[in-house]
Amino acid sequence: MSDVAAALESVQARLDAIERGAAPHDAPPARTVDPAGGKWWLLDRLDEQRIAYGGRVGVAEGDVVWQLEHPAGDVLEGDLGRAANVLGAMGHPLRLEILKHLLQGARTLGDLQEIPGLGTTGQLNHHLRELRGAGLVESRRRNDYAVPADRVVPLLTMIAAALGRELT
Repeated sequence: MSDVAAALESVQARLDAIERGAAPHDAPPARTVDPAGGKWWLLDRLDEQRIAYGGRVGVAEGDVVWQLEHPAGDVLEGDLGRAANVLGAMGHPLRLEILKHLLQGARTLGDLQEIPGLGTTGQLNHHLRELRGAGLVESRRRNDYAVPADRVVPLLTMIAAALGRELT
């Protein structure tokens, strides 16, 4: 009898979800893309209409453990100009190389000038100014640069999202 009760509970949960206009996690809507191959481990932990990201990353500055969750509507109502500024700063291949090198331990202008194809010190300073303006790089002291700890996981998340399935 318990199998019948469990089946009825499952059917009721699915009907409730349909009536609310949401599909249960084990029956995603037709337009759902599932790069995890049917393992909805993150979605099973979220309430409806929310996004979340986080990570545990070892970088040159030490370990960073970070997570954040937002209502989806708040993201769409956020400061899109600020978002464009951050995405624009990341939108140059050499700036992404600078960020990569900073995450891997580079700290000084001398370290960063080792990046192939970077150009002059003036060009490097221009790129660093753009990255600092977007909050992706901080200058702690003269000639000492780093990615702020609270930007490490979001930065890697944006890069991973841009690469999409290329990472799998």
